[in-house]
Amino acid sequence: MATQSNDHKYKMTISLSVLDHLGRGLYSNVPAVLSEVVANAWDADAENVDISINSDDKTIVITDDGFGMTLDDINRRFLNIGYQKRADVDYAVATPRGRKPMGRKGIGKLSAFAIANTVEVFTIRGDDRNAFRMDYNDIQTQIETAPNSPYHPTGLPPEQISIEKGTRIALSNLRNLRMPSVSVLRRRLARKFTILGSDNFYVSINGDRISAKDREYQRQIEYVWYFGGDANVVSARFPNAKHMTSEDCAFGDQNQYAISGWIGTIKSTKEIPQDTIGIAIFARGKVVHDNLLENLQKGGMWTKYVVGEIDAEFMDDDSTKEDIITSDRQSLKEDDPRFELLKAFLLNGVIARITTNWQRLRIDSGSDWALGNLPSIKRWYDRLKGDEKKSAKTMIGVIGSNDELDHSARLELYKAFIFAFRRFSITKQLSIFEDIETTEELELLSRIFGNVTELARVQYYDIANVRVDAIRVLKDLVSSNEYEKFIQEHIFDNLWLLDPAWVRTPGFSSMEETVNLRFSKLSGRASKREKTGRIDIRYQTVSGINVIVELKRPDAPKVNVYRLCEQLSKYREGLETELENGPDKLKNAPIVTIALTGRRKLTTAARRVLDVEGVRWLTYREVIDRALSSHEDYLKAEEATSEEREVIDGIAVDLERVRALESGAVGER
Repeated sequence: MATQSNDHKYKMTISLSVLDHLGRGLYSNVPAVLSEVVANAWDADAENVDISINSDDKTIVITDDGFGMTLDDINRRFLNIGYQKRADVDYAVATPRGRKPMGRKGIGKLSAFAIANTVEVFTIRGDDRNAFRMDYNDIQTQIETAPNSPYHPTGLPPEQISIEKGTRIALSNLRNLRMPSVSVLRRRLARKFTILGSDNFYVSINGDRISAKDREYQRQIEYVWYFGGDANVVSARFPNAKHMTSEDCAFGDQNQYAISGWIGTIKSTKEIPQDTIGIAIFARGKVVHDNLLENLQKGGMWTKYVVGEIDAEFMDDDSTKEDIITSDRQSLKEDDPRFELLKAFLLNGVIARITTNWQRLRIDSGSDWALGNLPSIKRWYDRLKGDEKKSAKTMIGVIGSNDELDHSARLELYKAFIFAFRRFSITKQLSIFEDIETTEELELLSRIFGNVTELARVQYYDIANVRVDAIRVLKDLVSSNEYEKFIQEHIFDNLWLLDPAWVRTPGFSSMEETVNLRFSKLSGRASKREKTGRIDIRYQTVSGINVIVELKRPDAPKVNVYRLCEQLSKYREGLETELENGPDKLKNAPIVTIALTGRRKLTTAARRVLDVEGVRWLTYREVIDRALSSHEDYLKAEEATSEEREVIDGIAVDLERVRALESGAVGER
């Protein structure tokens, strides 16, 4: 049996279906496709690239004034899938103009098929004029009938070439995909390249040049951490930056790797598209990794505000044959040692510092803004003392730094904070504000403690106002000996005078009426002595407790403790009888009996009897003293409430003035 020669015994065949995979399979959106065409124009030493988008007939035309292609260039380079541009002696180091070529794998030209079914190429180099059409449907047909045969584009008449130099690529019969607006395309392309405007290289869309400002974040940058470069240049690039920090740029063994560029945080996300957020890595002036944040596995509010551009030339270095950029040229291979080193360098360095310092910088900036622009806040803040200022400044800064808030929302947050601040100040819990870093956390705290504004209004205005007014009247009446009469008139509507925790329990008025009717009948059977010494006896529910209060006349003769306990015992039994058929909530609630008298001289034995029977014995004067003592905080709260309401009214005026200044309605003061 004859043996077959080992020469050419095996054969690899590249099917036309590879074109389908490398074209439509790798590129998924219009900006990615156009960035590949722009990169090819850079490699062709073009100075101008114009992208024309016609939404009516759904065509995209890209024209450059580079050195164009001869027929040999078209067949040997452009139509040669996998052509290694950097292995070509003409481009091994640089283009004729001295540019480092961006292309490497020879498949970027296929990206056009990701968005268009028809691709027409018109090109001129010297006297060589060529034009041809590639049709995706024709390629598909050939894949089905003769997949291993070469595909021959359709030649077009040279007279259809309307350019004077360079190359024009016309994309038509666009696929049914989402076409971004021109403004979005400008932003996305601006962020794909750092060479726009440099080395006389300009890219336009519909005749309007793209520049760095189309990235839409440079004027929004608030804090900058930069790698290498001159501080004055960086400052000029970010005119509104409040803080700039120079970072180390070399890393690895013996610092063999170095980066340049910057990472910054924006002031507000309101005017910045979300697809702008992230840290892009560039090599040779073109993005090679869209967003490093996705690989760092770092969380936190700051990640929503970070943008950056890092130039890492070693990621596309021809000194090694290994290419760590994925085929679509949009990301780096995560397991490459160089990429791992870069991530570790940033995580342990600048990212760690941003994580630690970003919120503090914003809080400081926000408090400076609020204290500088809102005089009412400043006056309120200046009245605070010691640690109060530290806690207050944190929250003033949190609210002031949140540019997502409109003025009405900012007012509501300041209002909630100021009332809540007073509440936590009284309970010595102000440190809770020092741990809050965002307005979202303040809003959560407000929800946890209920509606802070409403809670404050009830606790520090209604309650404080009513109680303090009553106590002040009592203070004025003490010297005139009229306080007994005042207490007699108001005690049953204000049992908080007896215990500051007692708040009227709603929903049991009918029960109270029934019991008090029974008490009225029992009073009718009382002895003449009992009737003479008593003003009133009444039942109420407060804070889930059953309370019986008997008022003795201040000028009544000496009260017999034993007889008093006997009398109150009858009323207690009457209440227990009514509770048997009353609400379950009151049926099991404790019963408290209180006697108010004009004088108090009790023997040890009498006190023991009162304790055994569970009767509280108070004089009218003791009620005043206890109320004054237990409501000192309310007195302070009433004064603070008045101040705080004045502050809040002032903040509303201040914010309206700031809004007017921002809208240009009034001039600067």
